[in-house]
Amino acid sequence: MTTADPSAEFEPLLRAARGGDADALDRLFRRYYPRVEELVHVGLVRDLRRGRPWLLARFSTGDIVQDVFRRLLQDLGAFAGNDEDSFISYLVTSARHRLLDEIRYHEAARRDGRRTADGLDEQLHARAASTPASDAAAAEEVEVFREVLETFPERERYLLRARIEQEVHFKDLAAQLGYSSGHAARRAFYAAQAQLVVRLKQRSGSPPE
Repeated sequence: MTTADPSAEFEPLLRAARGGDADALDRLFRRYYPRVEELVHVGLVRDLRRGRPWLLARFSTGDIVQDVFRRLLQDLGAFAGNDEDSFISYLVTSARHRLLDEIRYHEAARRDGRRTADGLDEQLHARAASTPASDAAAAEEVEVFREVLETFPERERYLLRARIEQEVHFKDLAAQLGYSSGHAARRAFYAAQAQLVVRLKQRSGSPPE
């Protein structure tokens, strides 16, 4: 008796899910959620325990990851890959992006909008000393960054966030987003990054260099 290869079912199942087939969406959820939840959960708990322990109780359950995962399956617009490993990597990275946004929202509410809370923000706004005024300025800068990022198409937005926030390898981004090679993904990233710099300067009123 021959057992069906689960990987052979992936592409038709993904096509059906993209077409809105409810059964296909449910099958994708049941097949991939446990693996994605485990990968996201481990990284999230580690980050929260290290930098934001007060949020750990809220985000340490699987409920919020499950909600994010279901929303991701309803909108797979940026994913252009055709294999399971790329699909899982895409889902993990996307879920992490959305969870980081949720964390920023809750942290902003707790701190009156004065601080933001992820590694990217720390890299962009690291300061030798922090004051209420500098914290407020940093929060405003990050909000502008997020708003400008939203002006990019979904694929470029994912490319920028995945590379900047999580340093995803270009070969993996190529597989997830449908670029012909890691080199092509690299070129696309630097082109998008240049546009991001231009748009940020235009937003701030500074002339592009």
